[in-house]
Amino acid sequence: MTTVSDIEKMNYNQLIGVVRETNRPPGGIRSIAQIAANGFLTKDSHVLEIGTSTGITAVELAKLVGCRITAIDINEESLVEARRRAEEAGVAHLITFERKDATDTGYPSGAFDMVFCGNVTSLIPDRDKALAEYTRVLKTGGFIGAIPMYYIDTPSDQLIDDVRAAIQVDITPLYRDFWIDFFVGGERHAYFVQDYRFDAVPTDEVDRFVDDILRRPHLAELQEDARKLVQERYREYMQLFRVNLSHMGFTTLLLRKEPADVEPELFVSTAV
Repeated sequence: MTTVSDIEKMNYNQLIGVVRETNRPPGGIRSIAQIAANGFLTKDSHVLEIGTSTGITAVELAKLVGCRITAIDINEESLVEARRRAEEAGVAHLITFERKDATDTGYPSGAFDMVFCGNVTSLIPDRDKALAEYTRVLKTGGFIGAIPMYYIDTPSDQLIDDVRAAIQVDITPLYRDFWIDFFVGGERHAYFVQDYRFDAVPTDEVDRFVDDILRRPHLAELQEDARKLVQERYREYMQLFRVNLSHMGFTTLLLRKEPADVEPELFVSTAV
């Protein structure tokens, strides 16, 4: 059973495995559907999802498309919840959940039609090695689906320190141009790009969300001191992320793997 000592050592990404939060990619279900449609996924596709957490993207792709998904994460507690959700949704036969490192998956080269990495690359210390691995295991003509988050407004030093402590990753403020330059290059060509800004969410709306999560029956099984610490930490994290995301946006990005150089489009357009 999870103890106070266990919880005190957890960062946010570990704690969500305990509370069983639906850890969606930026943009949620809309982004998943957008990536699936614009990446031409079919029931015959095989997708590698990087950083599946509690499994929402893998489950949704299986429900939307009926494709096969191999979903990896380094947190076993989150994978346990992901497997439970896949069973509950009736799509467990389409998804394989495995505990693996994104920088060294061990899968064959060219094994997948799509690599879906959401925003998880920002949390990987050696992101260059991770991107090289995504590219290696992707088929020629396949897509990397990335949804990088970035700052639009400059955050304070205190906010960055607080986020670092919450996720236990030594982040630095990054902006849109950084992520576009990071992902695009070599065999990776930009195919679909759509920018968004996060909406402002009131404090009381976050509190209602947290209250709903913390009423989940399985949390009542924790010892009282552990349950109180989970409640305290989780609420603090979510209010911190409310402030942080108010400074941020994200880009839904599809990159097609093509070995040949492709000249950029000159006459582009904007939706009206």
